[in-house]
Amino acid sequence: MFEKGLIKKEENMFQEEKRKTNYGAIFLVCFFCCFFAFQFMKVVTTKPSTTTTTTSSISVINNSPVTSGKLYDRRELWRVSPPSTYCLKIESFTKLATSPNAEKYESRPFQSGGYNWTFIVYPKGNVKDGAPAGYVSMYVQIDNSTLLNSPKEVYAEVKFFIYNRKQDKYFTYQETDAKRFFLFNPSWGYGNVRPYVDVANPAAGWLFDGDSVVFGVDVFVTEVFDKWEVFSFTNNLHNRLLEWTIPNFYSLRKYLYVSDFFIIGERSWALTVYPSGDGEGQGNSLSLYVYAVGVKRYEKIYLKAKLRIIDQKDSKDVEKKVESWSDQENSWGFQKFVPFADLKNTSKGLLVNDTLKIEVEFEEFSNTNYFPSYGLPCATD
Repeated sequence: MFEKGLIKKEENMFQEEKRKTNYGAIFLVCFFCCFFAFQFMKVVTTKPSTTTTTTSSISVINNSPVTSGKLYDRRELWRVSPPSTYCLKIESFTKLATSPNAEKYESRPFQSGGYNWTFIVYPKGNVKDGAPAGYVSMYVQIDNSTLLNSPKEVYAEVKFFIYNRKQDKYFTYQETDAKRFFLFNPSWGYGNVRPYVDVANPAAGWLFDGDSVVFGVDVFVTEVFDKWEVFSFTNNLHNRLLEWTIPNFYSLRKYLYVSDFFIIGERSWALTVYPSGDGEGQGNSLSLYVYAVGVKRYEKIYLKAKLRIIDQKDSKDVEKKVESWSDQENSWGFQKFVPFADLKNTSKGLLVNDTLKIEVEFEEFSNTNYFPSYGLPCATD
C-alpha cells in the first residue's frame, strides 16, 4: 500500500510538472508571435518621411517625386527669405479667380540678366496649355523683342513662390536645371502649383488680410560658355610625306639645322637635324626630330609617324617609328637615329655626293582648336 501511494504521489507530481511546462511553452510561443506581429505592423504602417530637417531656414518638402515612372527635377521647399527678382500681391485673389474672362493675371515687364520678363499667374490653372483645372499655375515669360539683338536663346534658373502667413515663410518651387527660353518657346512654368481650393482656404494660411495672396519669382540668367575647344584626331591626310634634302653635309658646322615649315593636316611642322649628334648621340650618331610649330600653351599633341633617312642606292632606308604624346617640347625623334659609321659607309647609300635625304611620313596626329583663338599664347612665348 505504501508503495502504491508513493507511486500515485509521483504520478501526480509528474502531471503537475507537465502542466507547468506546457504553460511555459505556450507563453513563449504567444510572446514571440506578438513580438513579430508588432514589428510587422510597425514596418507596414510606417511611411518614409519626405520632409528633411530644417536647415538655415530652408526645408525640403519633396525631393524628386516619382510619378508614373518618370523622374522629375522639381523641388518644393520652405524658405524665410522673400523673392529677389519680382513679387506680385493680388489683394482680391478669389474675386479675380471667380470673375468672368479672368483666366490669368500678367505683371508689368521687369528686368533680370539684361532681359525683359513678365510674371503670369493663373488662379484656376492654365487649362489651354494642358495644366489641370482647379490648380494655380505660375509662369515666367521672356520678352521676344529683347532676343532680337542678343543671343537667340537664354538659359535661366527659375524659382516660384507663394507666401504663407501661417508659416510666415515662402513655399518655393524650383528645378535643378536652368530652363531654355527662345523665340518659339518664350515661357516656362508650373501648371500644377497648388490646388485652388487649398489656396482659397483661409485656414491654410495662403490667404491673409481678407483676400490677399503674395506670389513671387526669381529669374537668374546663366551665362552660356563663350570659350571652348575641340579636340580631334587627324588621320585622313591627302599629303602624308615630306622630303628634306640637305646638300654639303660634311660642310655643316652648326649645332642644329631646321627645315622650312610645312603644313600637314592644318598644322605646321618642321624637321630638325643635329649633324654632330644631340644628347646621348653627340659625337657618335646623327640626331633627327620632327616637331610641331606654334603649339598653344597647355596643348598636348599625339603623333604617329615614320622618320627615314633615304637609302639613295638600294632603297634600304633607315626608318624609325614615333608614336606618343608630345614630349621634349612637342618634338618626336631620336638622339641616336643612325650611327656616324653607317652614315659614312658609302656602301649603304645614306650619304651620296655629300647629300643627305630625310623623309617623314605622317600617319595620324591630334589637333585642338580653341574658340576664340585669341588670348592663347604659344608654348614658346
